[in-house]
Amino acid sequence: MGDCQVIESSDRHTLYKADRHGLRFKIKTTGFGPYILLTASHKPSLQLYKIILGQETRVMNLCEGTEMKFPSKCISHFLDHKHLWVTWYNNKIKVGMIGEQIPFVEYDRLYTEPSVGFVQFKTSCRHGAPIEWIIESSPVILKTVACRRFNDKLCWQPLDNGKLPHDAMVGGFENELTYIARSHHNNSLCPGKYVPSMGVAFVPWGHREHSKEEFEILCGFNAKWVKTKCNHIPTNAFIGGYSEVQNEPLYIGRAMYDGKLLIGKVHVRYDLCYLPYHGREVEISTYEILVIPEDAIRQSLPTHPMLCLH
Repeated sequence: MGDCQVIESSDRHTLYKADRHGLRFKIKTTGFGPYILLTASHKPSLQLYKIILGQETRVMNLCEGTEMKFPSKCISHFLDHKHLWVTWYNNKIKVGMIGEQIPFVEYDRLYTEPSVGFVQFKTSCRHGAPIEWIIESSPVILKTVACRRFNDKLCWQPLDNGKLPHDAMVGGFENELTYIARSHHNNSLCPGKYVPSMGVAFVPWGHREHSKEEFEILCGFNAKWVKTKCNHIPTNAFIGGYSEVQNEPLYIGRAMYDGKLLIGKVHVRYDLCYLPYHGREVEISTYEILVIPEDAIRQSLPTHPMLCLH
């Protein structure tokens, strides 16, 4: 069953480390609106998801401002202890009753980044109604799920009437999810980021951040991020573009900077990852690089338009 911890009403603002992708808990209250907050591992104050328990359990994506509702008549009240479990893994948030294999919540918009790292236990009642949470540290895994890292082949696509393709790859986070993009700049095809709230992409070049209205979005799931530094480029690193000098390959990198997960380009000539941020081109020597499966078909470098003239 794992260790247990009783959370009193006075502890409702305490953050609890959540590094096992799930937990079991009991709850009892005469109040209403008990809820769980899942916050980011790299920034505990960043609230990612809110799970409001009740006859109609609601899961709110606090970054997107969206909400999904799930009927849950099995918890019509909390006058006696309700024994529940919650998990966040395999791109889903699930909530269910202990002893029942089928969850009553199955929310499928859990993002890999930013990852969940902390939990808060709260109630919406403003009048101090007594509430008791009993937390069991052991996660609940109903059955083993094979987590496939490599699924769909990567490809580049434009926006569809201003909307993201359904399989656009999330790459970073800057107060909102950002996506991997690329655009032409000064005879290069430069990887960068797309910021949905601004409707434009940004690429790093020449010590500056450049906004782009014409760009492509990387789509698919056939890739993962691996840590590296300087010019240590894995043989299966995904080629995202080319430089303006000798048609050299540019790779896709990302790194934490100023509390944000930024996407940019990796240029092996200079042993650095370059990130567009607040008008500047930020240089990072330790970063993550996007790679594809070792057994994938060998990539060809994107064709430089100037080469087509010869």
